[in-house]
This record gives sequence, structure tokens and C-alpha cells, in this order.
Amino acid sequence: MALTQTSLIFNQELAAWVQALGSVIAIFVAVAVPLHFDRKQRLYEQQTLENQKQKFFITLLPTLYQLRNSTSAFLQEFQHQQTSEIDAIKTLESEYLNLIPVFAKELHIFVHSNIYDEQLNQLSFELFHSEEILSQHLRQPSELKWIKHQQKLIQHAEKIEQFTSKIIEKIEMNYSST
Repeated sequence: MALTQTSLIFNQELAAWVQALGSVIAIFVAVAVPLHFDRKQRLYEQQTLENQKQKFFITLLPTLYQLRNSTSAFLQEFQHQQTSEIDAIKTLESEYLNLIPVFAKELHIFVHSNIYDEQLNQLSFELFHSEEILSQHLRQPSELKWIKHQQKLIQHAEKIEQFTSKIIEKIEMNYSST
């Protein structure tokens, strides 16, 4: 009878250990499964955002090339002329100044998206600021004001050219197939 009593105690202890082990596994599964699905969801959202960002940058690339080229031409125009020789009317008709509002509107979409890029944010700021300077100048034209606005526009154009070149370089490096 001692042997059966020992077997009974062993079976009861074994059952308790199996139940304890099952409880630990159940707790682990209850925690691990939601964490796994949450991680998969975050990776999916991150990949979706990265795809969105890639599409946006690829779509924006021709505009950035145009902005860089017109900005360079705008800046070169001022490097070849002295301040007193600059024809304000001719300068205001430059492609760069005509395109500032167009580029600002395109980047306005970016600013309200979930896509974040520090350089593109800075470029947007420079364009929005240039647009405001240009708007002020067009509302109140005067020769003295033009010289003040001209210097601000040139400073912003230099920053715009710098940011545009960096962004183009980054896009070409990240998304080129070679």
C-alpha cells in the first residue's frame, strides 16, 4: 500500500506541476501574441509610410531639379550685376520668383502629410518665407524696399539652393538602382 500511496502523491504533484507550467505558458502566449501582432502592425505601417515617402520624393524630384536650376540662374544673375545696376522689374519676372508660389504649394502638401524630412521641412520654410517676402514687395513697391527685399530673397535663394541640392543628392543616393 505504501507504493500506491507514493504513486498517488507523485501523480498529484505531477498534475500540479503540469497545471503550473500550463498557466505560465498561457500567460506567455497571452502577452506574446498581442506583442507580436502589434510589432507586425507597426512594421507594416512603417513600411507603408516609407513607400509613401519614396513615392513623394520620386514625384517631387523633377520639381526639385527645376527649383535648383532656376535658383542657380537667379543667383548667377545677381552675381554678374552690381546692386545699383539691378533692374527690379526684370528680376521680378525671373523664373525663380515666378516659381516660388508653385513650389510652396507643392511642398504645402508635404507639410500636412505624415512624412517627415528635416531638410525638406527647412526647404519648405525657406520657400514659404520667400513667398511672403515676394508678396510684401509686390504689395508695396519702392526702390528702397526692393533693395531690402532683394537681399532677403538672395539669402533665402542661397539656402533654397543648398537644401535643394542636398535633398536631390539624398534622393538619388537612396533610390537609384545602381
